[in-house]
Amino acid sequence: MSSNSRKTLTGAALRDAGWNALVKNMGLVNATRFILQYESGYGDYTEIKKKLFKGKNVADICREIKKK
Repeated sequence: MSSNSRKTLTGAALRDAGWNALVKNMGLVNATRFILQYESGYGDYTEIKKKLFKGKNVADICREIKKK
């Protein structure tokens, strides 16, 4: 199939096709490592976590998750 005859993918279909191509050609582990090169995150997770969970234990956090 030539590149001109391929249909345009959008949204989830585009992500799925890209992920499947990476996994097929690189394997699951290397595809994951490749994606992680572009997802370095932002902010200071340690500080965010301290503020977010201050004064809460695991049971409190689980209750909040279940409520949502």
